[in-house]
Amino acid sequence: MATVYEYKGTTYELPDGLSNEAALAKIKASLGETEVVAPKPTAEAPKVTAEAPKEQSLGDLLRRQLGLATRAVVTGASAPANIVTDFLSGAYNVGANIVGSEKRAPYLSKEQSKGLTQLGVPEPETTAEKAAQAGMQGLVSAGGMAATAPKTIFGADLVRQLPAATAAPMVAQPVAEVTKEITGSDLAATIASLGVSGAVGKASGDIAGRIASGKQPTTTMADVQQKATRAYTKVKDQGIELSGQNATSLVDKVKARLDAVDYIPENAAPVANILKNYESILSRGNVTFDNVEKMRRLANNLKSDPDKNIRRLAGEMVDSIDDHVATLSPKDVVSGAGGIDVAVKTIMEARKDFRNASRASTLENILDVAETKALNPSASESELIRQGFISLASNKNKMNLFTKDEQNAIKAVAKGSSLDPLLTLMAKFNPQRSQLVTGGAVGFGVGSPETLKYSIPIAAAGYGADKLQALIRRQSAEKAMSGLLTGTTPGPQPSYYTRGLLSTMMNPPQQ
Repeated sequence: MATVYEYKGTTYELPDGLSNEAALAKIKASLGETEVVAPKPTAEAPKVTAEAPKEQSLGDLLRRQLGLATRAVVTGASAPANIVTDFLSGAYNVGANIVGSEKRAPYLSKEQSKGLTQLGVPEPETTAEKAAQAGMQGLVSAGGMAATAPKTIFGADLVRQLPAATAAPMVAQPVAEVTKEITGSDLAATIASLGVSGAVGKASGDIAGRIASGKQPTTTMADVQQKATRAYTKVKDQGIELSGQNATSLVDKVKARLDAVDYIPENAAPVANILKNYESILSRGNVTFDNVEKMRRLANNLKSDPDKNIRRLAGEMVDSIDDHVATLSPKDVVSGAGGIDVAVKTIMEARKDFRNASRASTLENILDVAETKALNPSASESELIRQGFISLASNKNKMNLFTKDEQNAIKAVAKGSSLDPLLTLMAKFNPQRSQLVTGGAVGFGVGSPETLKYSIPIAAAGYGADKLQALIRRQSAEKAMSGLLTGTTPGPQPSYYTRGLLSTMMNPPQQ
């Protein structure tokens, strides 16, 4: 038997049992066709292997690190100028593109980097090197700005500002790299790096501040008053006295202060009696500091009088005496046995304690909320303290006791935090402060238990908001109090969030 095969349109009969390959070979052989067989390699092709990296010596590593540090210092020092010129170049290039011009302004930062590379200064390669480079550049740029403009905000509070400026770009570098790897977008990487820079800058500045300041001792009203008492004693022991003219001025100020708050002798006999005592002291000539302290003590004792009006007037008398003593100068006193030089030194040293005592008395009135609480039981203690700060902020005479920074701290407490309006609204639903809410919740619950699903969470939210607001207000008041009692209220501080952001903008991550 034969099998028929077709090849190029022609049929061929071949014996059975041949494979297709064998049949095709026989047909091609009969036609004189030969197959081109690829030659087999006679020898194995040589393998190309990558040369193993040469291990760097310690000297090479040190030279590289020195070069990277040099690049960081040069780039960081010029970063403030580069960010300005790069912005101008970018603005020019955008304008040139709009009008169809082919001219382009070079970016100074890129030209600088290119020049450093041409000089043989190494470039950071790994993520760790890039992050370290960014951090060093941030430190150098912040330090340079502080040295150039020490009286500006860039030269203020370097203990917090330098760590914020260093850490922000250092963290921004790996964040930008990871974001770019995930999204493939340079814009997303830039946004992510700037976003994290602010948070890292603020956290770094706050942590550095806490470490630098350490745990500060708490100053109480009693501490301030004890210092003032010791100052009185020291002045008295030196034999220093108020001149007759200054003592008369003191009593006149007390009377003027009382007249300004509607003092009527017939309605305040204890106050009138003390004023007579003051006149008796004046009649003796120069007034010793023993008698000055006695005048204050007599007025202060009336602050516990059962009559509310007497207590009010007594507070004004004490404040008036404290205000006067706090502003004493050497010309207001008569020197004792130590002579005028000792008198001047003693008075100037004591004046700060006198002034702090005066301020402590003012703040003590704010903290003494027992009477106000009795008149308004539903009001929280924190709200009453805040109201006291509001009253203080609106009293020009009392505010004059405080420096500009201290006045700003008082106004900040009076204003409250940014959350205060929202928390005030929510706190109205606290059952502890609103019988209407409590009764409504119970009433609705009895009438329709289903409504408890809504009334109980609202009451709980109101309770939580009230307690959170009280905590925030109390912390704010205590912080302000501490600075006011010790005279250590800080001035306006730079925003470390903004500082971190600015540092990364001047030293952007390397893509």
